[in-house]
Amino acid sequence: MKAELPPSSYDGVAEVYDLYWGTASLLWLRTFGLLVLPRIARGARILDLCCGTGRLAGELSRRGFTLVGLDGSREMLRHGRKNAPTVPLIEADARRFGMRPSFDVVLSTFDSLNHILTLNELQSAFRCVHDCLRPGGLFFFDLNTELGYLRHWNDSSEIVGDDHTMKVTALYDRTRRLGLFRATIEHRAGGQVEEVELRQRCHASGDVISALEAGGFTDIETFGLEQEAIVPDCLDSAERAFYLCKRPAAAAGAFRPSARRASKGA
Repeated sequence: MKAELPPSSYDGVAEVYDLYWGTASLLWLRTFGLLVLPRIARGARILDLCCGTGRLAGELSRRGFTLVGLDGSREMLRHGRKNAPTVPLIEADARRFGMRPSFDVVLSTFDSLNHILTLNELQSAFRCVHDCLRPGGLFFFDLNTELGYLRHWNDSSEIVGDDHTMKVTALYDRTRRLGLFRATIEHRAGGQVEEVELRQRCHASGDVISALEAGGFTDIETFGLEQEAIVPDCLDSAERAFYLCKRPAAAAGAFRPSARRASKGA
């Protein structure tokens, strides 16, 4: 019997997320095309980890890939079933899910993995990804960097929709390397008010690479987003970091986790 997941913080913001940010994941299609597409076959089987409202999964499916989506928010997946009606969507925790090694690619976009707040849990997620990839399979994901938080996360705004008003505040605590996103949504019909709080961790790149190595990944490549250009090995000056790595092309039982502890990095 599947364990029941607790409600996700994203449940309360799923509708406005899809309305205002749902299509933002499609911006990653260009990066996917540059970095991943040349390395995989058409029709490759892809897991969209933290798929949200399914916009990217739906588009990749329409382009001929075989998609499965996974997310911890039931409400996000409800919207996902409208946006990607042919894609199987699974409600599960990205930090502790189990799937057989059947995927050629696992991708996670739009800083989804920054929501994993501890290095141990990030490493747990990486091990789950490793175990669901076929030998030789690729893992591609992005993370917000400290520069990105400093430039974009100490801000507030107000969005006025047809039937609601949303006030958004994003804060970054440099000492704790913690980002805090607050949204207050006021619905004009009935005056209902919803408040949502989401947290993100700014993981140091050295810690991320160490966690990937401990999770069994090799051939780790890094890229930075600089003024809309994707540049290799420039994480110190990038607002967003992209990681691309591989499950070794070896027998499924050959992996042994590294005992080396994650080290601090820039």
